[in-house]
Amino acid sequence: MQNLLVVDEQPVMRAGIAHAVAASGMEVQLKGVGSAADAIGALRTGRWDGAIIDIGLSEAGGISFLSRLVKTHPDLPVLVFTAMPESPYGLRALRTGAAGFLHKSASPETLAEALRRVLAGRRYVSPVLAEQLADRMVNDSDRVPHELLTDREFEIFRLIALGNSVADIGETLNISPKTVHVHRSNILRKTGLADNQALASYAFEHRLIPGRRSEDRGGRTDSGA
Repeated sequence: MQNLLVVDEQPVMRAGIAHAVAASGMEVQLKGVGSAADAIGALRTGRWDGAIIDIGLSEAGGISFLSRLVKTHPDLPVLVFTAMPESPYGLRALRTGAAGFLHKSASPETLAEALRRVLAGRRYVSPVLAEQLADRMVNDSDRVPHELLTDREFEIFRLIALGNSVADIGETLNISPKTVHVHRSNILRKTGLADNQALASYAFEHRLIPGRRSEDRGGRTDSGA
């Protein structure tokens, strides 16, 4: 029996994941937690064979939380299961160290397939994400400005674009306002954008923050992965 940690703020989503895993016939024991702090505590005290995490946790740092997790538990296979769009979050999550990335619009069967691969020591990427990876290998020189940002800069960029204040960002990421200002300056320099309004417009245009229609899914309209 393998032990799996599920990190998602929504109790209904945690229950749904548990139901999908049980229906698949996998011999997995799940424990669900609703915050990054609870996840860190569980990882310190338990033995885990894998984790499913949502990088959209409000009080964590999204990709920053994933980065911390893979650094402190490098042998733990992590499947990112999130409503954040595959582009650009999927590529960034894989670069950070996730073993797989799956959008929450996926079917229960696809979730079970992704989990099986990750727990078996393999990687899971959807066809859409696989195409992005192939395109990046061929056209690496065509990287857009936000891909030049570090994980911390990218998370602060997203929070600024969502309208968060410097104080709010500092509290969310547990860093000082001064540090947030330094990161903001680096973000503006690397992206060539002038101010917060320009950051927000850029983020919306590149689907880094939720928009209308299917934009929060990276433009996809299918129900699978």
